[in-house]
Amino acid sequence: MHARLSRFAGLDPERIDATVRQFEEEALPRLEQQPGFRGITVGVNYQGGQAVAIALWETKADMSRSEKLAAEAREQAVATAGPSRTPIVDQYEVVIHR
Repeated sequence: MHARLSRFAGLDPERIDATVRQFEEEALPRLEQQPGFRGITVGVNYQGGQAVAIALWETKADMSRSEKLAAEAREQAVATAGPSRTPIVDQYEVVIHR
């Protein structure tokens, strides 16, 4: 299994909920339909103005094929949330998952 970790910082706390809602309604349904999608976890730190999304994919190839859609989702989140920093995206091979 593979994971894409997207971190957002410098968020206006008042815009976080709208950004999460928009992601859940617009981008998430499209991601869920992608081959190899195995789930996503989204977390927020309102006081720190931070958010994180960890998307799980069956194979590295599945994750790679989803990159365009993931980049579009990040761009949409940036447009809505207006972070003061560029999102950081990392990719990992999952070695433990329970």
